[in-house]
Amino acid sequence: MKFSPLSAAVITLGLALTGTFAAVTTTAKPTPGILWPTPNPAFMQGGDLASWAQDTGTGDPHSGLFGCVRDTGHKFHEGIDIKATQRDKKGEPTDPIFAALDGKVVYINSIAGNSNYGRYIVLEHPQADVPVYTLYAHLSAIAPGLKLGQAVTAGTTIATMGHSGTENIPKERAHMHFEIGVRLSDDFATWYKEKKFTTPNEHGNYNGMNLLGCDPLVFFEQIRSGKFKGFAAYLQGLPTAFTLRVTTTRVPEYATHYPALLAKPIPLAGLAGWDVDFTWYGVPTKLTPLPAGTIGLGAPGTVSIVSYDKAAFTGCTCRDTLLFGTGKNATPRLGVYQDDIIKLLFGFK
Repeated sequence: MKFSPLSAAVITLGLALTGTFAAVTTTAKPTPGILWPTPNPAFMQGGDLASWAQDTGTGDPHSGLFGCVRDTGHKFHEGIDIKATQRDKKGEPTDPIFAALDGKVVYINSIAGNSNYGRYIVLEHPQADVPVYTLYAHLSAIAPGLKLGQAVTAGTTIATMGHSGTENIPKERAHMHFEIGVRLSDDFATWYKEKKFTTPNEHGNYNGMNLLGCDPLVFFEQIRSGKFKGFAAYLQGLPTAFTLRVTTTRVPEYATHYPALLAKPIPLAGLAGWDVDFTWYGVPTKLTPLPAGTIGLGAPGTVSIVSYDKAAFTGCTCRDTLLFGTGKNATPRLGVYQDDIIKLLFGFK
């Protein structure tokens, strides 16, 4: 265990990394057109929650929202579930699913039994200032002819709503699970192999464990109110729950994928580490490169907690990011989930 002067809550991830790095620059991009991804107009028209959110069978539509909404608050849900509005004579949903914004098809899972997402599609959106992904799950069918690498415009029909997946969702609760967020790594396979999971990774870099969703309602509320100013502002406007300091000379792929989330340019020489801001559920929203000589840097591979807002975790204990001990002087420590995020971000073993 290596300890930093910043905090007693420090873990060592066991790999001293060195490597080359380069400055990453950003270019302002226009905000693309954005649409609600199903024909259900209720949310965008200001309808009540029950008019569009599909519950889990409890009768409470809050269980179809983002966050600690499952299993009496003990299970995290990473998107929103939008209920069906159209059905055939057998009661099966027929709602078309639309691309929420201009983008590119980067993943199609057409085999329902390969994931608890069932059949699902991932789009990435290079036109945006932060090229977020959107994910559309539990589909009954993929639109005919939809192919990997295909460009789609907002409003393009990409699938049909369903209830596919490994959780045996009944047709009465058919819905489309929608996510919007960021991808952690281009080398997910290495991390997956290190974890020694007993099942194969069927989904490459688009496995749900490599995708971190944000609350889509925050996003759509900004759209509905006319206050959306781009994905960088959306992500960095999310409350920071904690900041971690990572000692490494490596530039994470995340920084090159999402340069708009950099607080300042990466130094051309002397990069020594990073401060990374996270939401309470683990999404990195800002990365600050640190030059050599920064106070509080530990040995290579060291991760320390710079700051945290304990109030941000009130009622939000269903995700293993920071764990808080008991007692007056208890300090937080990283949970296993957050440890995995750091390893994926920085390539630590």
